[in-house]
Amino acid sequence: MERRDCCQVIIDMLNEIPDSEIEIIEALKINYEDAFFKAPELNIQWIQTSETLQNYIPLPKKEWEFKILSIFSTIPIEDIKKFDFSSN
Repeated sequence: MERRDCCQVIIDMLNEIPDSEIEIIEALKINYEDAFFKAPELNIQWIQTSETLQNYIPLPKKEWEFKILSIFSTIPIEDIKKFDFSSN
């Protein structure tokens, strides 16, 4: 399995987020800057980006929220929609 590039994943997510969602955009840009200076084999940038998504999208409802969770996790959107986020 090929290693994914956290910076590219963040860019892909940013491309799906509406411009009006300023706070999550800024948080993901910070994650991008941090990941940019980390060795790709480290997991910390993935953990930090995951924490950002958990903070800003605790209960996804909008289509773009499911889309970026799918991009991050590589889980199909339809499978993510079946997950019970309220139990976490």
